[in-house]
Formats: sequence, C-alpha cells, structure tokens
Amino acid sequence: MNRSTQQNLRSSHRFGGRRAVVIGGSIAGLVAARVLADHFDEVIVVERDGIPDDLREARQGVPQARQVHGLLARGERILNDLFPGFTEDLLQDGAIAYDFGLGLAWHHLGAWKPRCATGVQTVCMTRPLLEAHVRRRTFALSRVRRMDRRDVVELSASPDRARVTGVVVRRRDAPAQVEELPAELVVDASGRGSRAPAWLEELGYARPDESTIKVRVGYASRQYQPRDLAQVPWTSLYVLGSPSDSRRFGCIVPIEGGRWMAVLAGLFGDHPPADTEGFLEFARGLPNDAMYRALLDAEPVTGIATYKFPAHLRRHYERMERMPEGFAVLGDALASFNPVYGQGMTSACLQALALDAALVDQRRRAGQGAIEGLARRYHAAAAKAVDLPWQMSTGEDLAYPETEGQRPLLQPLMRWYTGMLHRAAQVDREVYVRFVRAMHMLDGPEALMSPRLLLRVLRAGWSSAPVPRMNAAAPVYARQHADA
Repeated sequence: MNRSTQQNLRSSHRFGGRRAVVIGGSIAGLVAARVLADHFDEVIVVERDGIPDDLREARQGVPQARQVHGLLARGERILNDLFPGFTEDLLQDGAIAYDFGLGLAWHHLGAWKPRCATGVQTVCMTRPLLEAHVRRRTFALSRVRRMDRRDVVELSASPDRARVTGVVVRRRDAPAQVEELPAELVVDASGRGSRAPAWLEELGYARPDESTIKVRVGYASRQYQPRDLAQVPWTSLYVLGSPSDSRRFGCIVPIEGGRWMAVLAGLFGDHPPADTEGFLEFARGLPNDAMYRALLDAEPVTGIATYKFPAHLRRHYERMERMPEGFAVLGDALASFNPVYGQGMTSACLQALALDAALVDQRRRAGQGAIEGLARRYHAAAAKAVDLPWQMSTGEDLAYPETEGQRPLLQPLMRWYTGMLHRAAQVDREVYVRFVRAMHMLDGPEALMSPRLLLRVLRAGWSSAPVPRMNAAAPVYARQHADA
C-alpha cells in the first residue's frame, strides 16, 4: 500500500481521541507517538532524561547507545512509510547503505556465506544518528509535544479502576512538583525496566506472565578508523561459530564519518574485556581471525564501551484475564531480545503498526473516541507481531545447552532443520537469499518451508560434498588471512 493511500485510510478512519500520553522517548516511544498523531488531537511524550537536539548526542538513559545497532530491512521500510524520505535523510547525514549479500562477509559454521545480490538493503549508522532522525521527524508534527526530565510516578485511574485516565508526573529537578496529565490512552514505551507490572498491581490487577530465556551476553564496542577502505573487499564483517565450538561472535559495520564500529560479544560469562590488548585477544579467539586482522590494520578512535544483556524477556499482556481500558505497552517494555539479532527496533515498529491498525478497527467497531476494548485488541495483535522475532532469536539461543529457558517440544526438530538450512545457505544462493529475507523479517518463516526450498535444503544438507572452509565466494581479504 503506498503512502498516500495509507494516509487517506488513516484520515477517514481516525480514532478521534483528544489526548494520548507516551511514556518514554526511545525509538519505540517515538514511533508510537508518530502513529498516535494520526488518531489524537494531542500526543505528549514523557521522557525521564533530557531529550537532546544534537544529531550526534545520545540520550543519557540509553546505556547501549555506544554499541552496534542493527535496523532490519522491514524496520527501515516501516520508518520510510511513517516518515517519507527517511533513508535519504540518513544517507545525507553519513549513514551507509548496501545490499546485504554483496556487502557482508559472513563467516558462520566454519565457512563463508555466498557473496551475491539479495535485493535486501542494509542501512548502517550509530544509534544516536538514527534516534535523532526519528525524534526530529516526530516532534516536527504539530500534534506531538515533549515533556522531558520528568518521571512517571503512577497511572491515574477512574474511581472503579476499570480505566486508566492519565499519568502522574514529577519533575526531576523539582521532586516536590507533581502534575497529573489526563489522557484517553497511555502507552508505556519505557523499556525493559518498565514499571507497568507494578502499576497494574497497585490498581488491583495481576502482573502479566513473563517468559525469559537466559543467555548472559556481554558486549564491547569500539570505533575505528580504517587506514585504507579501498583495500578492504567487504563493507561489513560478521564472524560467529556454532553451539558446538564457540560462544563468541564479532562484527564490523560501517558508520558515518568513514569509520567502523567493531563489536565483540560472548555468551554465558565469556565476555570481552574493556582494555585494548584484551579486546584484540578476544577478537583473535573468534572462529575465524579475519576480524582480528582487520582491527590490527585500523586505528582506534574511541574507548571501549561495554554492555551486558542477561536474558530475553517477554511480558504476556495478551494473556491477562483483566486489563484496564486506556493502557497499552509497546517496545522493550513488552518484549526485549538478544541484541545480536538486531530485532528490537523492527519489532517496535511492527507493534506501532499493530497499534495503528487497532485504533482504526476500534473506530469502526465502537465509534469515534470510544476506548472500550482497544487494550485487549491491541495486545492480541502486538503479541502476534512479537511472535516471529521471538521465535527466531530465542530459537537460535536455545541451541546452546547452557541457555536457561523453556524449550518448545519441537525444538530438536527445529534445530535439525535450522542446521540443514544454514548448511544449504553456504552452498546454494537461492536458499541464502530466502534466508536473508526471512532474517530481515520481509518474509515469514513459512517461506523457508515451501516445498521447493525444502527440497533444496535437504539436497544440500544430505550432500556428501564437504562444505569448504573457504569457498570461492569468500572475500579476498578473508581468503588471504584464513587459517591454514
């Protein structure tokens, strides 16, 4: 559906509310505000930290802002739909775009993936640049305004507590100043540390069920200036092993200013150190030394930033027997994933679309401005939007025996087929392209189970021909520096 058609649809089916409040000025909160601006006369974004105006400045409340961030192709397309010309603006400010299959040198399971055109565009930049562009576009909307340096103390509710009627906020620089913001809809996008479960409990509701998959990931990132990009035959580099031989992975992505962002990570306590010598030694311990040698030929230009992620976390608001009207949860407050898979921002965008669709449907079902039933419809739709990234990311991590969490009954079969799929993707370009499209959430998992693809996967997986450690599609740099 093109942009003009969508805008006409939204205009003709506008929910017709007076005010919505969004808790949190993250990317999730901003895309929620963008969607809500199509349905409410006023949208207020409440952020606990200061909201910077500079394109290079990170919000104080984003501890992972100095780490690598991935924007999957599905997320990029949604942002361009919500903010026409979004990618072009990013590129003008130094972001880098390339075809995922042509630009990425990907070493996995002891071999290089093919280097071929996939039609899937990848856009790389720092988190502050991406967030600043979303923020600038969102706050340029006449219906959206911001209130930063304020904490949300609690939810306001009707006398019978059946409906959330707003939020109570407190200025961080004047704690004695408390203000109530009435709203017909409150959206919590405050992140993984959301207080929504406690707020609901205070109103007499049960906490939502939670699913956790513990992986204990530790990250370390550093920016580098490559000495001669012309001599590097890849745009990005990604190195990881398999659950049987490695708990480490690393990648290099291009960012604005002609620099690299290099990230190293390890699972289950095998975390990269924050000193230069230890950082490089950790890189040398990856399943392939291409990243280590690339960093030796580059100049570090920042310190090393570390970040730890304990577990995937999903809160099941869709399962709650009772839920107050006028309240919705979105982004990491609903589900947060192992950052290595780069699904968080795209998942938040999909949830924002689910909120938009729920508001359109609410107008059709209940009439203009009628809120009853919206929360339940939205959370049911948001759960479906979360299912795919949750299954993909947790499915990969559950392959490690150390991972703590409930494994699906079909996990052994799923892991068997995934292994066959990865092997096939190393030698069959059609399988690889299909896999990349599913990875970027452009296609659903059913695309990887079509009869034609299934036959190709099984044929490659059962082939007696060994997968080459270095195949002809590997980048020149990697071939030159491969282990003997």
